[in-house]
Amino acid sequence: MSEAATIYEVADTANVSVRTVSRYLNDPTCVSKKTSALIVEAMRSLQFRPSKAARALKGVKPNLIGVVSDRITTSPDSFELIKGLQLAAKDLGKRLLIAECAGVEDEVPPLIDELIEHRVDALIFATHFHRPIDRALLDLAAGTRLVLLNCYAPRGDHPSVLPNDEQGAHDGLAHLYALGHRRVVVFELFPDMRATQLRHRGCVKAARDAGLHEPVFVQGSQGALAGDEFAAIDALVGQVLLEHRPTALFAGNDKMAARIIQCLHKRQVAVPSQVSVLGFDDHAMLVHATDPPLTSVRLPYLQMGRRAAEVACDETASGTFRERCDVQVRASVEAPPRGRAR
Repeated sequence: MSEAATIYEVADTANVSVRTVSRYLNDPTCVSKKTSALIVEAMRSLQFRPSKAARALKGVKPNLIGVVSDRITTSPDSFELIKGLQLAAKDLGKRLLIAECAGVEDEVPPLIDELIEHRVDALIFATHFHRPIDRALLDLAAGTRLVLLNCYAPRGDHPSVLPNDEQGAHDGLAHLYALGHRRVVVFELFPDMRATQLRHRGCVKAARDAGLHEPVFVQGSQGALAGDEFAAIDALVGQVLLEHRPTALFAGNDKMAARIIQCLHKRQVAVPSQVSVLGFDDHAMLVHATDPPLTSVRLPYLQMGRRAAEVACDETASGTFRERCDVQVRASVEAPPRGRAR
């Protein structure tokens, strides 16, 4: 883009008035096709692009969706969110402007202000973890359509798109029950996480639906250290094997599941012939890296991204949209050894 090129040079090159160029920038349909072609050719030859101020002229529709995220653009397991957003935006004839605050909430207000200055048609606020959003952040987008992705407003006054964690945990445990497992231990993530609470509820419901006792719940993130949220997992696995003699372990995420498999191998416990292991997330970089490949409940990030863009462009859409979390079957889970099911 040439900084020297101005609207006056475009008008001179196209042999039209400055007013005509201004009218074209404001609304191309107000200028004849012949004149539009002259202006477009002049702009191209001069490498001129309208400034943000020019695009803000009344009547111009930029067809932009603004996305503010905490750190989904730098988190490998959230890339599918962005892919889903991009695919849906393309289908809808929109473009994305993505702003990343890198987990620093103080950076969010200026990012929202900047996107609104670009006159985005809607804003999507996306988070790496399923969590509530502070009311003050929501108020920053007043007057602009706002959709929450992987997060939600405490009072539910903005559309939100979430994974159905409760259903996913229910179906994951139901899958183990259907294979005949009865001694299942669930390794949970941090108790203050919304996903942990919902998944706990899903497991309890799965047991009730099957007419079985609840599984044993243990805190898989206990003893967490900086940079290692599962620092105590090896000792915990040993304790669980000794006290509960499980035939299946259901981990809070795939990182934990991979560590559990390592701990079982260390103890010469065969997976899955002696103990099955089920993960949660269906992390593409992990599920095929374990030995054996990991059965996991998929977080539907691609579908969530698609849905968020669609909801952002539909002024009538409201409420909470929960996307299914389906079990992805691989070799780390099988029926329990004969005689050990109960």
